[in-house]
Amino acid sequence: MSKSCPKKHSLNIMLLKENIKSAEDAINQSQNIVSQKIVGENFTGYLFYKISYPNQPNWINLLEPYCGDILNNLKNSSTSAVFIIETEDRYFSINFGYGRAILKTDCYVENFGLRVTLNSIDTTKIRTIDRGRIDTVFKQERSQTSIDTDIGNFEIDKEQDILKSITGIPNDDTLGNKLTGKESLKLNISFSLEQVVPLLKKLKTLYESDNYKKDFYWIDHFREIKNKSLKNKLNELLINKIQTNNFEKIWLVIPEIIDWSQIEGFKYKRNKKQGETLEDISWESYSSFYQNTLTEIKINNLKNDQVLVISETSGQALFSWKIYKCIYCELEYENKNYVLNNNQWYQVDVDFIDELNSFLERIPNSDIKLPEYLEKKEAEYNQKVCNTNSDNYCLMDRNMIHHGGKNSKIEFCDIYTRDKHLIHVKRDTGSNTLSHLFAQGRISAELLLFDEEFRKKVNAKLPPSHKFENVNEKPNAKDFEIIYAIASHNKTNQKELPLFSKINLRNAFKVCDQWGFKVSLIFIKSTIEPESKKQKVED
Repeated sequence: MSKSCPKKHSLNIMLLKENIKSAEDAINQSQNIVSQKIVGENFTGYLFYKISYPNQPNWINLLEPYCGDILNNLKNSSTSAVFIIETEDRYFSINFGYGRAILKTDCYVENFGLRVTLNSIDTTKIRTIDRGRIDTVFKQERSQTSIDTDIGNFEIDKEQDILKSITGIPNDDTLGNKLTGKESLKLNISFSLEQVVPLLKKLKTLYESDNYKKDFYWIDHFREIKNKSLKNKLNELLINKIQTNNFEKIWLVIPEIIDWSQIEGFKYKRNKKQGETLEDISWESYSSFYQNTLTEIKINNLKNDQVLVISETSGQALFSWKIYKCIYCELEYENKNYVLNNNQWYQVDVDFIDELNSFLERIPNSDIKLPEYLEKKEAEYNQKVCNTNSDNYCLMDRNMIHHGGKNSKIEFCDIYTRDKHLIHVKRDTGSNTLSHLFAQGRISAELLLFDEEFRKKVNAKLPPSHKFENVNEKPNAKDFEIIYAIASHNKTNQKELPLFSKINLRNAFKVCDQWGFKVSLIFIKSTIEPESKKQKVED
């Protein structure tokens, strides 16, 4: 191969962690790996590869009865190899085929490829973005365009999106015509091994640069934890909190949006044993089910034990979740903040949390007075509120508006008052429920303000004393107040909300405030907690 005109190669490059002090440190020694030292004019590296043997693909069995022996020579073979080289006191891995499987799980820097790509690409020439979105449920999305386009066309929500991967055109043409960054960096360039050291030096410099913060500062707000060792440590801290009955900033929550009108309650299940039906879940009731021996609980117990969701009509389980999926936890470790939500750990930027709490202080408390939440069901509480002043309060709870599609149903609010207060009520059962509450208020406000047909449908359900004056004209948003009413037995202000709920609250407040609506909060004292004293285990 000519050094003056090297061929193009697709490279998959990872930066290994600082604790990797030799090439062998990064290799999974449990596999049958062959190694070879490679010495060039200006480099020394180590090739590790796994020998594989050709096998027939599974689909052969489907066709063989009809084809006889003519398919016998069709074979599949996979290759796995990594080339590890040290540059400037750090080791890099260039992976070939399934080479990543040869590496130890926690030996590489998780955001190397993403950081290099963000520091290298033209923000007006992006092709693909993978992101996770913190919403009423955590969503994973891929946005791909037919042509290279500006970052603004991907409609990124800088407060709710977690960037996972990005593909774009680099400003430096020596890095090829396309870069993709995630854990690894993928590029296609004219390359020979004699160029490996200068290339890796350039990539290390790009990784260490802070230039990405000009356009992508928000990616440091959240970082999904993929490092197995760190995950294990965080789970260890979680278990320690549970074993020592330290439940500060750790809750058992309902991890999905559910229709409470269809649900009798919940049961804990371990193997074939089930507990009694409860109104809600909590550490107190789980401890009782566990026969008050949480001091001995292990992470596997949390990942195997279940919460059954019991149907009100049949008394049978509609579906279930693992206990671990129901845990929401915020903790600190080595001066860093972490959140466990829906099975996944995230690292959270400290400055982001401070700025978020500061913003939430701007949201005023509502002047409205609501009674204590004593009811088992939200519908019963809303009915009670309306009965206290039927002239002022109009019950809209579960009075769904069919709008926007064949199966689309929207709740205008739970309670609507004569002085144009839209009261949205939710019992605090966790981050997802509260996030749904904030989204519900925002969607209703948007349709009220901008959708004439929606106003007509709402008006048809309102009594004469509460009807809109003119549904054909866009209303003045300043005449309305959106009130988020949160019933909780242990929270009295917005700073005590789960982190993901805080983010969704800020987003809803910003949007509704920009439209001109008044937005306020009220925390309702609730005495409703899971009935755990009766809890016992039954077969």
